[in-house]
Amino acid sequence: MKVTAVLLSTVLGASHVNSAESDTLSSADECLLTALKQATPEQTVAELRESCLDTAPTLFKQRVELEKQASKNRFAIIPHKPNYVLPASITQINQEPYTDVPIDSELEDVEVKFQISLKYLGVQDLIFKDLDLQYAFTVTSWWQAYNSAISAPFRETNYEPELIFNYHHSWSFFGLPVEQTSLSFNHQSNGQTGSLSRSWNRIILGFAFAPADNVLWGFRTWYRIPEDEKVTSLDPGGDDNPDIEKYMGYGELGGLWSISEKNSLEFLLRSNLRSDHKGAIQLGWSFPINDRIQGYIEYFNGYGESLIYYNQHTQRLGIGFKLTNWL
Repeated sequence: MKVTAVLLSTVLGASHVNSAESDTLSSADECLLTALKQATPEQTVAELRESCLDTAPTLFKQRVELEKQASKNRFAIIPHKPNYVLPASITQINQEPYTDVPIDSELEDVEVKFQISLKYLGVQDLIFKDLDLQYAFTVTSWWQAYNSAISAPFRETNYEPELIFNYHHSWSFFGLPVEQTSLSFNHQSNGQTGSLSRSWNRIILGFAFAPADNVLWGFRTWYRIPEDEKVTSLDPGGDDNPDIEKYMGYGELGGLWSISEKNSLEFLLRSNLRSDHKGAIQLGWSFPINDRIQGYIEYFNGYGESLIYYNQHTQRLGIGFKLTNWL
C-alpha cells in the first residue's frame, strides 16, 4: 500500500498521499489507484493514466464529485434543485381559491416567480460507501411584485423541507444505467391557514438514469402519508387536500438534455393515470448569458404548479435568469 501511494503521489504530482487521504480522492484518482494495484509489470504509468482518462465520468458524476468537494467546507450549503428568478411570468390568474379573500378581483396576471433550493451534506458514506444523508429545503414563490394597488403581496409560497438518503453508486436496472437512487421524506405546504391552507407529506423513491454523457432521465414515485379527515372545512387540523393524488398522481418523469456546458433543454411530465388524464407538463430552456448566469424560459400547462392550484388547471410562461442548473 505504501509503494502504491508513493507511485500515485508521483503520477498525480501531489506532495504526499496517505491512506486517509486516498479515501477522499476523485473518481479519476481512484481509477488510477486501482489500476496501479492491478497493473502487470509490462504496463507503463502513461498507459494506466490514459485508460482512466478514457473512462471519463458522466455529467451527473461530475456534479456529485463537485458537491463532495464543496461540502468539505463546513460553511458550504450547496444547490439542490435549480435556483432561478422569472421577472416576467405571465398566466391567467384563477380567482376561485381566493373568493373568500378581499383581494381576489385585484390580482394581476403578470407576476414574478422565483425558486431558492439548497441542501446540506449531513453524513457522507452513511452505513456503507456512496450512501449519503442530505438535508434540503426549497422555497418557490409567486409574487405580485408589479401590483402596487394591493401593496405587491406574495400571492403563494410553497415550502418543501426534505430528508434524503442518496445512493450514488452506479448500477443497472434491466439494462438501464442508474446513476443515483434516492429515498426522501418530503413535506410540502404553502404556510397558509383556513380555506387557503394546502399541505401533504410523502415518502419519495427516485431514480436517475444517464443513457448518454449529456442526457439525464429521472423518475420519482411517491406514497402519500395519510392524514385525518377534517371535522369542518375551517378545522385547523386534518387534511387540507384529500383528493390531491387525483390531480398530482403518484409520480413524475423528467429529462434533461445538456446541449453544451450552459445550454440545455428539460421537461417534467406528470399524470394521474386515470381516465380523466389530469396531469401536467413543464418545459424549460436554459441558455448562456455570461460565465455565471444563464437565461431561462419556462412553460407550464396542467395541474399542481403550486399547491393553491393543485386542483386548478393553469398555464404559465416565464422568462428570466437561472443562477444554478441541474447539472
